[in-house]
Amino acid sequence: MKKIILIAAIISLAITSCKTNTKTTIEKNTSSTSLEKDEVTFPELVNLTGIAQNPEGIEFDKNDNTFLLSSINASPIIKANLDGTYKSFTSGEKFPLSTAGLEIDYKRNRLLVACFNGTELMDGNPNTKGAAFLRIYNLKTGIIEKDINLSGLLPDASAYFANDIAVDDKGNVYITDWYARVVYKVDTDGNPSVFWKNETEIKSGANGIVFNSDGYLLVSLLTVNEKGLYDNYGLAKIPVNDVKSANVLQFENKGFTGFDGMVLKPNGNVIGVTNNGTSAGGNTLIELSSNNNWKSAKVINSKSIPASTTVALTPNNKNYVINQDFTKPMKKDWTIQQVKF
Repeated sequence: MKKIILIAAIISLAITSCKTNTKTTIEKNTSSTSLEKDEVTFPELVNLTGIAQNPEGIEFDKNDNTFLLSSINASPIIKANLDGTYKSFTSGEKFPLSTAGLEIDYKRNRLLVACFNGTELMDGNPNTKGAAFLRIYNLKTGIIEKDINLSGLLPDASAYFANDIAVDDKGNVYITDWYARVVYKVDTDGNPSVFWKNETEIKSGANGIVFNSDGYLLVSLLTVNEKGLYDNYGLAKIPVNDVKSANVLQFENKGFTGFDGMVLKPNGNVIGVTNNGTSAGGNTLIELSSNNNWKSAKVINSKSIPASTTVALTPNNKNYVINQDFTKPMKKDWTIQQVKF
């Protein structure tokens, strides 16, 4: 797989940031928004200014009603209030990495982060192929607790891009690698392994991921072609106790155009983002449901959105997406937008 096709536009200006970042502290008003849920006003837009964050992942922290935003530019993950004020959150890493998907594990007070080496993926050197890491932070303090190298499990892979992350009921963590086309697993003792290799009929990378408490993962499969558009996409169901029975879902209607990031709703539906430029389907927020335990699925809601990578869900089921512009990775103005079907 060509290493630079998928993220050339994303981080071409961020290489210097990745190489020189020495944990710059970001502060823009450290005010908290820790109100009770029934007192919170959820805005249509949250405007963030003055930071070249280049976020790819977003999570809503119900503990204090804030958004957590990752950074392709290898800056600290930030905690943003609903009024647009923010502060740097993560700290304690030995070296900076680009960060992609985020997952909060409330039960264990953890922020789980999928990390990759954006610098190596863009250096033009065929002998370097990036890296995939799981970094685990304390959800209250933002201090790193574990730093786990995943790419060492696959020394023969052409490249690595840890992309998204999920956690099961027991605390096992699952991380997709878009380039290596696998899902890693890190057990409760911190031991990493290759959990699943994509051997389905859709020969694409593993991207978005969610865990259903009935005992299976749903994983988005997709490739991006040389024009930057989605190519060969689908959704796989992977039982965590019977990985060999993984299969690709059938769709009962039209409208599914592939997912980048996705989340699981409390009612069992899945909401995901299609980030596909101006092609058919374009940039879209899509909701899927299933009445047969995800043997198949159907599109029940779909809405065009500005370019985005993933979606965050609040406790009262409000959908928020990051408005992205990958052509300007050092852009300093970002918008988190509420989307209603």
